[in-house]
Parts: sequence; structure tokens; C-alpha cells
Amino acid sequence: MTEIYKDGPLKGQASVHALISADAVKCLQHASKDTGYSLERLVEISAEGAALSYAKSTKLLKDGEA
Repeated sequence: MTEIYKDGPLKGQASVHALISADAVKCLQHASKDTGYSLERLVEISAEGAALSYAKSTKLLKDGEA
């Protein structure tokens, strides 16, 4: 389930519920121990990184933007 906020202080942000594979969860648990970040924060970082990578590869962002 995904909710994209249309207004208010969260405008433009999204809340996403995702089922993550058991293998990925194991990796996230190790990363959480190593970094001190919560699983939720690691998933957020991953999603933001994937979106940025996509934007750069499809020229949605110009050089130097991000």
C-alpha cells in the first residue's frame, strides 16, 4: 500500500508498505547492527538511492543536481 501526501507538512512525500524477502532482511539486519540505523531507515536510504540513480540514468536530473 502506498500513500502520497498531497498537502500539509508531508506534501510530496510517500508512505510505502513493502514485503521484503527473507534474504534481504538478513542483509538489512547485519547492516543495522554495523551502522546502528534501523531497518526502516536502511530501507528508506535504499529507496532514495534507487530513485536518485534512476533519475540520473534517465536524465531526469541534470549534472550537479541531487
